[in-house]
Amino acid sequence: MTTVVSAGVLGVSARQIARLARAGELTVTRTVGGALLLDGASVHRLAKQGRHNGRPWAARTAWAALALLSGERADWLEASAMSRLRHRLRAGRASELCWMTRRRATVHRMRGWGKDTGLLHSGVSALRDPVVSERFNLTAVNNGSDGYVHVRNFASVTAALGLVDDVDGDMTVRVVPDDAGYTVDRVLTAAVAVDLAGSLDTRESAAGMRVLGDLLDDFRSA
Repeated sequence: MTTVVSAGVLGVSARQIARLARAGELTVTRTVGGALLLDGASVHRLAKQGRHNGRPWAARTAWAALALLSGERADWLEASAMSRLRHRLRAGRASELCWMTRRRATVHRMRGWGKDTGLLHSGVSALRDPVVSERFNLTAVNNGSDGYVHVRNFASVTAALGLVDDVDGDMTVRVVPDDAGYTVDRVLTAAVAVDLAGSLDTRESAAGMRVLGDLLDDFRSA
């Protein structure tokens, strides 16, 4: 998909498309004569989120929000920032949360010959856990993998699994930056929900949005 077409789909300028590509929010398939060609699926996934007021949170704030909604602590965020975040979450909606947390990780579409060991399962891969599958009322699928890895482990994990970048690959690898606070050591229900909400599959997306709404309701009533 060309930059011009992508800009039309997202309702932004060509310059903003270039910024989104540099930030890893859109996947570049190749560059031809200095012009970007983008993966259409990444454009449509971002379009699904809609636009909301405010800049997306930095990774450390995004992961703090997902941890809080999952009933976990977020000790890496200072007290004043935590207070502001709690207030924002109490007033937030599921669609807004998807928008605000979209810079939580850099997303790679990949293919390889190994199993997805070394990745912390999320999205469709998290559904292999019967408890998660029941929570989202979705059946586990056998094709494709989705998971997180800390940036410091990215090279070793991709090497062990024989992974290479491929926009048509069936593995989604989400790389969490060093300054995120979150150490990718436990599955967060809210992160699974956000990842499913961004799916182009209607049932998966609806399930993710429903659980996000439930988590926000639970947070407000706590």
